[in-house]
Amino acid sequence: MKAIFLLRVAECRVLTGLGVLLLPAAPSETLASMQLHTSLAVRMVFPDKQEFSATASVEEVARTDEPAVRALLLTQQGAAAVPAGTEVWLVR
Repeated sequence: MKAIFLLRVAECRVLTGLGVLLLPAAPSETLASMQLHTSLAVRMVFPDKQEFSATASVEEVARTDEPAVRALLLTQQGAAAVPAGTEVWLVR
């Protein structure tokens, strides 16, 4: 199984009714090349090396006076906050 690095989580926000938004520590060229709202199978590797599979969609976050940034929205039922430093990999 080939995995492609997507991002390292800087922070996450629980969005009630939507899922968990994962904001990257640095812009992701891979996410920038993808269509918005694309659904992805991902593997998260937590800082303690535990792994977790999930479904995420590609989103874009815009803040006042800052460039828009691509992020991931965990969309599966029961999605929970993940710690900063978590690596997110695209599973193919």
